[in-house]
Amino acid sequence: MVLEFRFKYLSKNKTLGKFLDFAAKKSDCEYKIIQKLDFVHLYVKCSEKSLGEFSESLSTYLPMSIFYYDIVINTLPDFPNVQTMSLEQDNLISFCPTCLREVEDEENKNYYNAFKSCEVCDSFEEANFVLDNQKVNSSKELFENLAQKINENQKIKIKTLSGTFVFSKVNDLDSSTNLLATNLLNMSSLVVENKTDIVSLASIEKPSVDFKINEIYKLNNGIKKDFINIRFANDLTLYFLSLELSKLNINFLNIENNKNEFDVFLDVEEKIIKNKILDIPHIKCFDNKKFFLDSKSYDKSLDVIYSKFEEKNKSHFMTVLAENELFDKAIVNFYISTKDDDGLSFYSEKFDGLIDIVKPFNIPSSVEQFFETMKKDETSNRLLQNYKEKFEDDYNKALNTDISTYKTKSFYNYWQIAKQILCFEEDILENANKCMLEKGPRIDYKLVEDEKLYNREFDYVKLIKSAMSFKLAGVEEETISLGFMESLAHFIGYELDNINSSYDLDGVSLCGDMFRYDIFTSLVEKSITKNFNIYYNKEFVIQK
Repeated sequence: MVLEFRFKYLSKNKTLGKFLDFAAKKSDCEYKIIQKLDFVHLYVKCSEKSLGEFSESLSTYLPMSIFYYDIVINTLPDFPNVQTMSLEQDNLISFCPTCLREVEDEENKNYYNAFKSCEVCDSFEEANFVLDNQKVNSSKELFENLAQKINENQKIKIKTLSGTFVFSKVNDLDSSTNLLATNLLNMSSLVVENKTDIVSLASIEKPSVDFKINEIYKLNNGIKKDFINIRFANDLTLYFLSLELSKLNINFLNIENNKNEFDVFLDVEEKIIKNKILDIPHIKCFDNKKFFLDSKSYDKSLDVIYSKFEEKNKSHFMTVLAENELFDKAIVNFYISTKDDDGLSFYSEKFDGLIDIVKPFNIPSSVEQFFETMKKDETSNRLLQNYKEKFEDDYNKALNTDISTYKTKSFYNYWQIAKQILCFEEDILENANKCMLEKGPRIDYKLVEDEKLYNREFDYVKLIKSAMSFKLAGVEEETISLGFMESLAHFIGYELDNINSSYDLDGVSLCGDMFRYDIFTSLVEKSITKNFNIYYNKEFVIQK
């Protein structure tokens, strides 16, 4: 009997393959493992009884993964004539379920052995702990002692597989940037829980995730910030320390930026020096996808592809095409960024590559220049005079505001300039995230019409002018801000339909760090009304 286990796995790394190989070796079955686009296939051949036993035991060997989405099991008439994939890879792998069971078992010789590893997962090899210049064994007593020192407000410097960090109790969350969670069951004491985020923290990749701080904690502790970055123990040293800290009701540790200030140093002396470190990717989780905000674990061939263009929007577009194998398709790309120039591009083999849909944006050098441009049009000038009459203080304040620093050619920069002209108290992005309404007013995102669909010019004057008219009508700041964001999403959907009417599109790709925001990504996906395939980066960062 032959079974096929088909895992949807959105990475080219060999981590899942290594675990499947490890599990299959424990059985008496013949097996093969191959990896194709988006899927890892495990083929297993043996008796029906042995297959049943293998299927039942498989889950005990496999960890959770941020790249794993689904599994389908099929029976096959024959064992496929394919060659098993190579399982060599450069990336280190965090502690596996099998090793974890051993080190937590009091009867096992590896109980509380922080250097336990196997053929799948990694640790320091032939190593010893050095505590304050004295060699010490890895033991429960060692970690109990370290946990007590932290409980006494001492700072502990620890060498881990991901580098050396200083850990301490959380005394002022507003001054913290990154936290280590010691007990995932108590996350809700600090942040708003999200099942996808929590599962990701515990996955084999052990990423860091940005969480929203819960309002009760903010009120009780006078916290001003809204979000905090959190990760979980990604090697056994931190895992054992976390176990002991959770017994002392310490659920989070501050990860210090200053490595020179510490009370105790838990170092590692290695006989075999590893030149690799365990990466800590920074991800954003959605229900059906994950974006990488920072990572060193992706396929390095993507760096070569990324380097082909000077413009970041085109470089990222190429990585999306490469990761999704789309070089034979017609794809429109929207690169929307808070830091770099935006880009709207169209790729098709018919054009032998890329063309720009929009010319580089014009950015006004001053508010005075923007107002002078409005005065040249009779309707716009009348709007400006009404605005000046009703909001004289805001008008004068805007005139005296320096916007010359806003040089990036992006929609986000237009929002920043609009904030200054409209004298909003908060950034438009922040306002939109806080707005409790479902819809905002329709802000004008217009391209100057041309017989050709490419290299058109964006009319930023209409964009800001339409927002001024809503302020004149008494619409609140947060509501107008939502309109800025929602209308940009509608603009993306409209342009897709417009281009598709002339060229048969196979899909749309979306990249840039604006897509890290749930509300924006949701609005854009809703605005893509036709049945277009939507593509994102899979393991490459959404903005480099």
